[in-house]
Amino acid sequence: MKLTLSVPRSRPAHLASIPAPEDFESPLLELTGPNQRLIAERDPSSAIYHLNLPAIEGNSQLSFDVSELDSEAAAAGIVTNDSDGKLDVSLAGSPFMTFHHSSNYPKPVINPILSPNGVNMLREPMGAWTKGEHPWQRGLTLMQGAINGVDCWNEQADRPGFGHTQQDDISISHNPLSLLIESKNTWYEDKRPLMTDSRSYRLFDSDRGSVVLDVSLTLQASHGSVTIGDTKEGGFLCIRVNPSMNANAEGCMRNAYGATDEKGCWSFPSHWMDYYGPLDNGETVGFAIFDHPKNFRYPTTWHVRGYGLFAPNCWMFKPDYHLPENESLTFRWRVIVHTGDTSQADVANRFLDYVDGPRVEWE
Repeated sequence: MKLTLSVPRSRPAHLASIPAPEDFESPLLELTGPNQRLIAERDPSSAIYHLNLPAIEGNSQLSFDVSELDSEAAAAGIVTNDSDGKLDVSLAGSPFMTFHHSSNYPKPVINPILSPNGVNMLREPMGAWTKGEHPWQRGLTLMQGAINGVDCWNEQADRPGFGHTQQDDISISHNPLSLLIESKNTWYEDKRPLMTDSRSYRLFDSDRGSVVLDVSLTLQASHGSVTIGDTKEGGFLCIRVNPSMNANAEGCMRNAYGATDEKGCWSFPSHWMDYYGPLDNGETVGFAIFDHPKNFRYPTTWHVRGYGLFAPNCWMFKPDYHLPENESLTFRWRVIVHTGDTSQADVANRFLDYVDGPRVEWE
C-alpha cells in the first residue's frame, strides 16, 4: 500500500495522526520513503495511527510505501518501575511522573509531574480523607461531582452522598513511540457501585521541552443507567498546579480566544486552555489541555481558577445527561507538559496538529 501525506501549513518535526486505512488492524505500520523510515503506532481508543513526522513545508508532500509491522523495539527514552501501587516513569533520562494506583488514595492520581530540572509542576498531594483546602485536587485526576446524585469529586470518609474510585485492573505496555497505561475502574458510593470506566494514559517518547500525554476515558453504565449532573465540580480531567504557578500569583491562564484571567476563562467554552507560570527554581513551565473534537459538548467549558485548578468541564450550567444502562460515553484529551509560556510552547499550532493533521491519500 502507498501513502501520500501533505500538511496545510509548515511545521517543524512533530507528532502527527493519520486515519487508519480500511482493513488495517495491525498495532504498527512501517512507512518507508526516500532516505527515511517511520513507525506508525495505532491509537488504543480510535482508528488512527500516530507517527513522528519530520519538518515539512506547507502544501508539500511526503510519499511512503506502507506495510504492517509485527514488532519493533520499545521507545528507548521511557523507563518505568511499578512497585507497591506506584508506577514511576522516567523520560529522556530523568524522572518525569508517578502514577498512584493503589487504595492509598480515594482515586487513582498522577503526582508528581516533574519539570526538566526536577521540580514538581503539581501541588504536592494531600493525604486521603484529610482536611484542608481542596485536598481531593491531588494532581492529575479523573473525577466528577454528580454521578447519580453522588459527589465523586469532593471526599468525605464514611458519609453517604460521597464516592470514590477503585482500580480493578491495570496493564502497562512499552511501545515503539509510547508508554501505554490502561486500567479498568469502578466508581462507588460506599460499597454500592455506580458505574465503571476504562481509561488510558499514553505518554509519547520525546524530549522534555514539550511532552505529550493523551488521556482517554470511557464511562460505562455497567450497574444501571447513569445520570451525570449539572455541576461545576468536574472534569472529568482535573489538574492542580504548583502554587507558584497560580494565576492569582505569578502564573497565567490563557484560552484559545486570548482570555487571560478567571473572569474571561471560567465557565466559557474554548477548544484548549493553557496554564503556566514560574517554579521556585526560575523555570517557566505549563500544562495545555486540548479538547478532542469528538468529545461530548465540544468545545468544552472550563472550571479554571486563579488558585491553580484547571479542568475541562462540559457539565456546568448544562442539562443533566442520562447514559442508558449498558451504554458508554468516551472522552479524549491531549495534555501538553511544556516549558515556557503559551507562545513559546507553540500551543495554538500544537492544537492544530492534534485536530487538523496531514491530508492523507491511500493507494
